[in-house]
Amino acid sequence: MGDEPGNGSYGVLVGDIREGQIDPTGKTPHYEIWIVAGGVNYRVAVNVISQDHSEVMAYFDPNYTPPNTPKLPLAKLASGAMGFRPMETGPGGQGLDYLRDELFPVDKMALIPDEGGGVTLKNLLDGQIERAKADSDAVAVVFGEYFFDRRPDLSFGFSPGRGVHNIHMLQGDQDQHAGEDRVNGDGALFLVFSGGETAALFTRFQSQSITVDDRDQ
Repeated sequence: MGDEPGNGSYGVLVGDIREGQIDPTGKTPHYEIWIVAGGVNYRVAVNVISQDHSEVMAYFDPNYTPPNTPKLPLAKLASGAMGFRPMETGPGGQGLDYLRDELFPVDKMALIPDEGGGVTLKNLLDGQIERAKADSDAVAVVFGEYFFDRRPDLSFGFSPGRGVHNIHMLQGDQDQHAGEDRVNGDGALFLVFSGGETAALFTRFQSQSITVDDRDQ
């Protein structure tokens, strides 16, 4: 695969979708997606609840139309080289930004209920993953932070473990995570199907403010 990106590197992963499930270990509050890109296995970890129990807010669009911006060339990404590509964050960076790029109506993000309380992220993702598995040309385009672990992956068993996490807004934190904030470095999940249709998921935590300034980076 060439040089391994550093742990915590922000960027975009493009690959084929193999499987999806809630973390089978029960140790983390994630929905796990198995992605294969260029023969390399990745795990994509999507937050369902936060580890500090703050509520997850989400905007899900099963028929997403990306804005006309060079920041999000979904069709080009989906048809291009597979694998993980690092991207710069901060002022002048090329990463996504929920609050500045007009990617979706941030004020329409809604709280996701607990299991048994209505339509959950697990429900939404299960349906889209099954749709992707039935579409041989479907690909995932995932913005987030890279991780690498030489041990076998605990969710899907491949080795070494690697993937992308922090697939959510990474600014506006008011707690111990404030030091991780940056502009142009938010995470998001896109599933691009063979007909060009795209399902998009944007998430943040209720504890994250959507009123920030350019010093939040």
